[in-house]
Amino acid sequence: MSSAISSYPVLTDQLRSRFRFSILEDYSFGYVRDDDEHELVPEELGAGTINHRLVDTNGDWDPDRDCLFVRRRFEIQNASCLFGPDGIACSNAEIGVAVIWTSADSKQRGAVELGGLKKSDAPSRMSLAYSFRTAQLRGMVEFSTVMYIREAGIPQPSERFLAYKRGMLLGEIDRYQIQLDGSGSVFPIYEVEEPDQPLWYVRCDWEDPTYDLFSETVAINLNKAHRNYRYIDRNSKTYDHQLLNEIIAAAISVIISKLKSQGSYWDSTVSGTDIQPGSVSQAVNYFISTLGWDVSAPETMAISIRKFMDGKVMK
Repeated sequence: MSSAISSYPVLTDQLRSRFRFSILEDYSFGYVRDDDEHELVPEELGAGTINHRLVDTNGDWDPDRDCLFVRRRFEIQNASCLFGPDGIACSNAEIGVAVIWTSADSKQRGAVELGGLKKSDAPSRMSLAYSFRTAQLRGMVEFSTVMYIREAGIPQPSERFLAYKRGMLLGEIDRYQIQLDGSGSVFPIYEVEEPDQPLWYVRCDWEDPTYDLFSETVAINLNKAHRNYRYIDRNSKTYDHQLLNEIIAAAISVIISKLKSQGSYWDSTVSGTDIQPGSVSQAVNYFISTLGWDVSAPETMAISIRKFMDGKVMK
């Protein structure tokens, strides 16, 4: 939660516990293709983190082609504690609840209004259901559920120190992050912290690539403990997006080359026959058949992958 100093009372941990915020349905994501909805499964990027990657069990989602939608349902069980001298708004005001979404990499931000709260002991249920345009979002996307003054009301003498202007932010309820582009959609990228390992390495743990899931058996690991990690850290001033693209391109070449060495599995991968949805083979078949990569030789594969990486603008 924000630690900024405010000139008027805002949400505190004590107030959050008193108004009893209850999640009915946690964040869910998906995309629509040919009028059919497809689920994207959020997976935590580390235990207890708010950061998640989205996994498509069908292995077919492309954020540059498919519109992303997000949904969530929650309940505020006791809004009355938010009003009056001991709260954050005057007794006859209305508090609004909204989700502010931010995509720093695409330089876009927006807000989705969910509803309003008045002084009442009755529980209030709210739902988020929002769809983004194709290729609207890049990189890290943050969803912040906030409260604000929706209607100011008329403060009583004992309430004049409270926020009184429409639109004033009253604080954040919670926050949720998803990682798009290379870090969780098309490519399975993870951050590790291993002092004795190189800056990056690839893990290929499949036994049967036509059946084993790409998201569970393949990983491109970026090592935060390496002295040169600052060059591939998106939050660093020395971040070099071209270097990260080169690392991902090289890693994908390793994955495809290993699969090519596996005889009959490779034949099934190229033809797209007898392969399971979301499997390693389906992911590589997608690279070949849908993205048009030429993997017939190492040099043509390197060119195809790098052309694709340049086109994704992974900044």
